Amino acid sequence: MTTQNENLRQLENTVEIVGTLKSKELEVKTSRAGNKYMSGKLVVSSKFDNKVQDQVIKVFIMASSKLFKGIETVKNEYRTIDADGVNAADRIRVTGEMKLNEYYNSQGKLVQFNEIKGVFFNRLDETNDQPDKAIASIETVVEGFVDKLDKDNLPTGEFKVNGFTVGFGNDVIELQNAVIGADLAASFMSLYQPGQTGRLTFKLNNYVLVEEQEVVEQAPSHGFGSTETIEANVIKDYVNNMEIIGGDMPLFAPKEYSVEEIAKAKQVRALKLQEMQQPAPPTPPTNTGFGQGVNTPPNTPPVNVDNQMPTNFGKDSMPDF
Repeated sequence: MTTQNENLRQLENTVEIVGTLKSKELEVKTSRAGNKYMSGKLVVSSKFDNKVQDQVIKVFIMASSKLFKGIETVKNEYRTIDADGVNAADRIRVTGEMKLNEYYNSQGKLVQFNEIKGVFFNRLDETNDQPDKAIASIETVVEGFVDKLDKDNLPTGEFKVNGFTVGFGNDVIELQNAVIGADLAASFMSLYQPGQTGRLTFKLNNYVLVEEQEVVEQAPSHGFGSTETIEANVIKDYVNNMEIIGGDMPLFAPKEYSVEEIAKAKQVRALKLQEMQQPAPPTPPTNTGFGQGVNTPPNTPPVNVDNQMPTNFGKDSMPDF
């Protein structure tokens, strides 16, 4: 049984993206403690299922890491569609892991979404015929299934799958938008009962769905000048989900997550959410010379290893590590 002081057992969590580098926003920064690191993001454009799928890949690598030289090469040498044109841009392969980004916005609403954290970056030469892909292989604790409804609140045959995985340092990663299609739902639910653990394969979808709707307009009886009749409205819908396309048989003891481990993971999640709602302790007032100084809350995200993104690491924050 997992005790209060024990670490949760880490589950396998691998993401692989192959496609053309669309854009890169990478910057070398220095923390307050004087440690250099690279942070930013890449956008990789992959073409599969007759769709263009743009995957955003977050980057955070300490200069002390063995991986830093590789990401420096990406920053300095890799060519992008936006900067160099589609014919000159590099095809790349990125491997990493799925993470959970969450925060309370200014209205006090909890915002949660999964994001890809890149770890290894490889440029593919022209002879490489590996097809584009955006795939995740994640050992998942399945918690349940919910009907996915259409705009009229009718079942579509698809299901939203609730589950989580566990990363380094007791990082409980909820899968926010995992779905399974009608063709696989029955088979999946016959194999996996709530509370079972298994390795699932996800296709990462992120594309624009364009739909044309005919518009019927009554012709005016009279008028003046030039007139135009709009025959169709173009409606854009954005598809962003983790679609289960396969999986192994459920794991059994001792590899499966036990009832005690699941309970511990839920405790860890509840504690993290509770801590996120608590205001940061104030710092002493700034000496502005007159009036009241502004208290700026400290930003001290914990860092576990060289290439682990700090918890609640913001775009404009200056970390203390």
